[in-house]
Amino acid sequence: MTDTQKRLQQLLNGEIDPEEIAHDPVLVSLADRIYGIKIAPANPVKARDMPDTPIPGGPLTEVAPPTDMLIEVIGDLAPSQPAAVEPLPQLETLEVDTAKKPRGLQFILVAGIAAIAANLFGLFGSLLGNVCEEGQVCPRDGSTRIMLLDAYKIDSTAGWGLPAPDAFGIPDVIALVVLIGAFLWTLRKS
Repeated sequence: MTDTQKRLQQLLNGEIDPEEIAHDPVLVSLADRIYGIKIAPANPVKARDMPDTPIPGGPLTEVAPPTDMLIEVIGDLAPSQPAAVEPLPQLETLEVDTAKKPRGLQFILVAGIAAIAANLFGLFGSLLGNVCEEGQVCPRDGSTRIMLLDAYKIDSTAGWGLPAPDAFGIPDVIALVVLIGAFLWTLRKS
């Protein structure tokens, strides 16, 4: 076992005094990292700055000559001159009409709100008149509101219900809320 290995083993076992390793910057650094012991500041010395003393374990052999290059250039792959950059073509400026409002969608939403409100108060039952067969509850009997979920059954009792002051249909209320919300959203967007 060499002297360095022996001293390292003593440091790891805690059998060495700080004064004994004060001159060895590697052991000082290890003592600081392992045990948190602060020993006199170590001044590490690079190999090129060390005096020509024999290194334990054999002579040092350099594989390549030292270089100051920080950029590696590989053969002829690097261009000798930067490529010519063509100027960008002029782009047309698009004018956005911010005053344009979605009138078509707003018209459809207002028409939907009006239709649902008219149905809620029984207007369609008055307009359609007698569309039911005999023995059915129909508009002539006072059920003038078309049931939205059963609108395809307007020739039977299942397709009709009482108008607004007497009864409200949940699908009617949901349709009104959704259409009014969509209409307000289109007003906000415009």
